[in-house]
Amino acid sequence: MADWSVKQRIVFWWALFLVVQQVERWFLLPDVINAEAPSTGLLVHTFATGFRADLITSTVAVLLIALLAGFLAAPSWMVIGRLRTSAWLNAYRGALTVAGVLTGLLLVVLLLLDIGYYRYNQQRLNFVFFEYLGDLLAQWKETGVVGSQAAGQTGAELEDRGKWMGLVLGFLLCESAAVIAWWWGYTSLIRPILTRLATDRGFLSNLTLLLALAVGLTGFHHRGPEAIRAADISSAAYYTLAQNPVLYAGEGLRAALDAQWKSDQGRVFDEVPLTAAIRATQEVIGPKAFFPYPEYPLVHRTAETAGLRLPRSANVLLIFVEALDRRYLNKTVGGVRVTPFLDRFRNDSIYFEHFFANGVQTARGLFSTLCSFYPRQGTAAMKTHYLHDYACLPSLLRERGYRTEMVIGYDRDINRLHVFMSRNGLHELFDRSSFPPSAEQIGAFAGIGRPDGALLDLMHARVQALRATGNPYCLLAMTIGTHHPFAIPASAATHPDIQSLRSDSDGYLASLRYVDLELERVLTAMKREGLLKDTVVLVLGDHARHEKVGQTDFERQAGHFMTPLYLWVDESLRTPGAYRPRTVTTVASQVDVLPTILSLNGAVPRLSASLGRDLSCLLQADCAEDNVAFLSSVYDDLIGLADADGLLLYSLRSRTVRRADLDLNEPAVVLDPENPAIVQRYRRLLSLYVTANTVLNQNKIWSWKEFGPKL
Repeated sequence: MADWSVKQRIVFWWALFLVVQQVERWFLLPDVINAEAPSTGLLVHTFATGFRADLITSTVAVLLIALLAGFLAAPSWMVIGRLRTSAWLNAYRGALTVAGVLTGLLLVVLLLLDIGYYRYNQQRLNFVFFEYLGDLLAQWKETGVVGSQAAGQTGAELEDRGKWMGLVLGFLLCESAAVIAWWWGYTSLIRPILTRLATDRGFLSNLTLLLALAVGLTGFHHRGPEAIRAADISSAAYYTLAQNPVLYAGEGLRAALDAQWKSDQGRVFDEVPLTAAIRATQEVIGPKAFFPYPEYPLVHRTAETAGLRLPRSANVLLIFVEALDRRYLNKTVGGVRVTPFLDRFRNDSIYFEHFFANGVQTARGLFSTLCSFYPRQGTAAMKTHYLHDYACLPSLLRERGYRTEMVIGYDRDINRLHVFMSRNGLHELFDRSSFPPSAEQIGAFAGIGRPDGALLDLMHARVQALRATGNPYCLLAMTIGTHHPFAIPASAATHPDIQSLRSDSDGYLASLRYVDLELERVLTAMKREGLLKDTVVLVLGDHARHEKVGQTDFERQAGHFMTPLYLWVDESLRTPGAYRPRTVTTVASQVDVLPTILSLNGAVPRLSASLGRDLSCLLQADCAEDNVAFLSSVYDDLIGLADADGLLLYSLRSRTVRRADLDLNEPAVVLDPENPAIVQRYRRLLSLYVTANTVLNQNKIWSWKEFGPKL
């Protein structure tokens, strides 16, 4: 390589960067085919788009190493370049090799990260990945490695070498073979041609190289990277495969930084002006509601409803089960029933079979449930807008004399939970430091938290203490065991059901069986001891599974929202005809929980900022058939609407609309947004998105100073 010219080195590195990126796409192809078999046309379109994307980044990379080489060779130019041009060119050629090696190594590291993230989440390095890195750094600074949940989860994954070591070695082997093949082909076939061209047609070959680099920057399209993002590939799996990891990671990083530093900028669609979006959102909240405050456009006076009020104020026990996915309920795997307790609990509860999480992460699920507002599309409001005013369940019940507490098994500072909850009515938060010293811990470096069994025991103890005061209470609990890496404490691992389910490659099944066992143990004991008297118990997921699970793109994306809701009322609060346990088909979502709880307890305020509806009428009869659920996914960069007509998902990235039934039994259909069958629903979806994000970002949801005295 010592006698290669500058031009020959540039061509070598340019093509090598292209080859390295192409190898990664072929390496991921078997996973994608396993999830969805492609047509020949789809496969060709995917790799043609991927080639154009890789060509853009390869061109940018080779131009960068040319500049970096100039910087590295600058001292040589200062010393000898003015006297001997040939000596400086030798120094520049050497610097070009050094810059190429460094850039190539960085590229391979990025591709390895992308492969690992793809295997876990079926996504390129996106906004969520960089948000996670931000959480990791923030928790590390505040609590150290041992106290960081994010570090604990990462450590648990890294310790499981059997899952990733073969993947890394296999990828590096493929890359090595490709590099060797390219080296042989270049030195044997291509470089001799370049040498002859430089000798015979030096000016023409130089001009050709410059033109080729210019074309490479565009990726054969005048819109460049924008054309790659807007690629017409209807399959989400193959669309993701076609994307370039460098461009995708750059966009994700930009979005993460924008969310951090420009969080006050709401995105408004041109086709739905804000005033029209607000009017449409007000109609969803309630056609009879009155909105008297233009500055706070969603604050409304509560109208008389057909809701049900319990005979007396009830205690509220609200249990969030991490990633509780209703697709895994009432299911048998390998002869083992996965959730026998929850399946029985359903028979004595009001069970919502068309309940949806409004978001796809814990911070978003808690926010929507407790504050009855839709999650924003950027970084979660709990992390970035925790100083804003909200009218959340703990605050509203606290105004009515309730004691409000929360128990979690991990760190209180994750997602700014402690600050957010303290500002929004919580009297006390019990976290991992509140457990007895002898309590088990789970995860690498003990970083994940306390097992769910210990958490529910602490919940049990808090209920005993709260009942002893004689005052009503609202106790929130949040489990963690069904979060990846699905850690199960040693004390539970010997249960025969768990041992059997652990043989399945999906670790979620065994962890869900463990949570079901612990819920049965603790709730059964509490009921036996009379601790659930005068109590309403709600069990739901903060979201459904993080992992993309399903047979189709639509199911894998919509599956993130498919969590259940159980609403159980103690016998002491039941009156004839006022509580009929059954499965209801009405569409509902997390934002409906707050107004329903307030209505059951006769605590409906005169003014409300809730985006949800009171569904307490469902305890005695079918009602609210026109209710809707708004969905927002930062994983897939999409929004959705669930209503009596089914599911509608809209990709913010590709701007495509797909429709399916609520149970995902039928294939999704791609539709034109202007299709008369969906145009009204589509505009309602955009209106909810525009209004929620804008009002939240502008801190115009609620004002305790202005509205608190009017409650």
